[in-house]
Amino acid sequence: MSWGRFSEDGREYVVERPDTPRPWANYLTNGRYCAICSQTGGGQSFFETSGYNRILRVCGPTALLQDQPGRYVYLRDAETGQFWAANWQPICGEPSTFEARHGLGYTKVSYSLHGIESSIVYYVPPRDDCEVWMVKLRNSSAKPRRIQAFPFVKWDLANYAFNATEAGFSALFNEAFVENGTIMVSTRFWNISLGGVGNSNVRWDKWAYMTSSAEVEGFDCFDEEFFGMYRGLDNPVAIEEGRLRNTQGRGREIMGALQHSFEIAPGEEKRFVVLVGVAYRQEDAHSIKRRYDTWEEAERGLAEVDSHWDYYLGRTTVETPSNEFDLSYNIWNKYQAWITSRWSRMDSYYLGGSSIIGFRDSWQDMLAILPNDTDWARERTIYLLEHQFPDGSTLHNWDPLTNIGVKTGHSDDPMWLVLGVVEYLKESGDLMFLDESVRYYDSGSETVRQHVLRALDYTLGHMSERGIPLIMAADWNDGLDCVGRQGRGESSMVAAHLAWMLRETASLLWFVGSDALAQRYIEERDKLVKNINQHLWDGDWYIRATRDDGEAIGSSRCIEGRIYLNAQSWMVIAGAAPRSRAVRCMDSVRKYLDTDYGPALFLPAYREPDPKIGIITRFAPGTKENGTIFCHPTCWAIMAECILGRGAQAYEYWKKVSFVYRGRQPQLYKAEPYVYSEFINGPESPFY
Repeated sequence: MSWGRFSEDGREYVVERPDTPRPWANYLTNGRYCAICSQTGGGQSFFETSGYNRILRVCGPTALLQDQPGRYVYLRDAETGQFWAANWQPICGEPSTFEARHGLGYTKVSYSLHGIESSIVYYVPPRDDCEVWMVKLRNSSAKPRRIQAFPFVKWDLANYAFNATEAGFSALFNEAFVENGTIMVSTRFWNISLGGVGNSNVRWDKWAYMTSSAEVEGFDCFDEEFFGMYRGLDNPVAIEEGRLRNTQGRGREIMGALQHSFEIAPGEEKRFVVLVGVAYRQEDAHSIKRRYDTWEEAERGLAEVDSHWDYYLGRTTVETPSNEFDLSYNIWNKYQAWITSRWSRMDSYYLGGSSIIGFRDSWQDMLAILPNDTDWARERTIYLLEHQFPDGSTLHNWDPLTNIGVKTGHSDDPMWLVLGVVEYLKESGDLMFLDESVRYYDSGSETVRQHVLRALDYTLGHMSERGIPLIMAADWNDGLDCVGRQGRGESSMVAAHLAWMLRETASLLWFVGSDALAQRYIEERDKLVKNINQHLWDGDWYIRATRDDGEAIGSSRCIEGRIYLNAQSWMVIAGAAPRSRAVRCMDSVRKYLDTDYGPALFLPAYREPDPKIGIITRFAPGTKENGTIFCHPTCWAIMAECILGRGAQAYEYWKKVSFVYRGRQPQLYKAEPYVYSEFINGPESPFY
């Protein structure tokens, strides 16, 4: 069964049925305001952080299946009383026609029912912190129609977790007022993160708003009066009766709806613009409204979105014999990378509602957009360097709103700092950047060069007796969180990462004339590579780690977790594996880990929890990190095969994991057929 296709130019994914296997979302964002918008207008919105500056929708536990609530426009025939929605959701009537187009920075939903053709284009303008809805209604029947339109949102102000767990209590702080046809809402309690020390006891410093270019005949702000008792999104009493109650005030559960009426002749079209956004002052909301108060002004805003993506996509392009590869690299992979670089793992239909961003994650995201957005990569690099300590260690994650974070001791974090800076310098040629002073998280400042050297020296100072880096709290695989709790467990992945960074940093130091320091790091690398091949080689592949008690993880002696992908690919990428072992370990990957959907992170999956390994053994077999096909490590396997000169194998791995190919099985893949998922269920899952 098919739900859609890519457009001919590849810049849109065309959804042809509304009932997709999961909500298929688009991230509409300018990097400050973000609207996650599904094929029927479902999804949430937030400003700067998802956890503490939420705008739209409480994302309940059933949202992934129901995809409600959303950005809806209810429609009602004023003569017959028949009502439906321009989105298909939330009434889900049988459409005469339905089409949703997810484009770059916009989504267009088109729906025809009861003789009315409707379309809504959603986008977030580059300059203003709001979302624009461009609504068209066309009378395709043979008689004049009187149609009422009710734009609707469900507010979820500021505090995601607090609102979700204490909905009735949080409502007591709500404020909702209407001024000149514009709904203004806020909350008198902003429960921002203070690092576990009490609550903030301040009001939210923003106002969310909803307004329209059409004449406003009525409005509602309170759930109870709009929905009525024992009713839901599919049959609100206010829509059924065609009359909003003009409710506003304080201390209630709140939503937002506006009421419009249109006389539409046969073949005639009516157009209006809805604006939903956030502002620090109420007067700012009115100023933004004036910038989008006509259809032509809204079209100009949409053109600015198109211009942004034209420029970004045009920085680097490829042309290969594979149209699928070109579609992925030139458009959708870049698009996903840009969005992820701005919002990390902050929010989605599957996980989210947190304001936390990760140190490691953010460096990886920066690397993904580096060739196409070098200026932003530089800005991001400085920001991340500011979360390092003078001893070379780093925060593991933090809340960007308050800059309060936690230092966990993950062994890989400092290495991503080194990789990020080195790759930025190689891409930009901006060697003066090494001399720029950047502050540390707690105190003092030093040059970028010193930040890099301190990160390297920190890892070199945390080695086992065998000369292998300690895994400490965990490494890239957070699920290995019990391997080194006693301070003796080792990480082969960090060993490879360190070997790679010692080589790259030495090359950089030679280039800028620091020969003595470069030589020191090469000597450290030589010792490390010798130790790796003496202690971590298992005969046909490299082990993944050692526990505190010295037992190997990812060894041929293991019954579960016998061979790990990253331990092989990273040794090749780092140049730590001699040619014969590099070929042999990657051959073992193909022999023991390859599946129909790409190489697994490791196999066999853990079936029983192991307190000496960690939470990775507690996930159901074939889910999350426990024996799945993780898309990110597959990229490293592709890199390793390219280094070995085995392009055909690299391409085969890419095809297996690529959304272009996986999306052709939508009932199995379920996720959006234009994005890489985090992981694909492994062969030991019943949902493989």
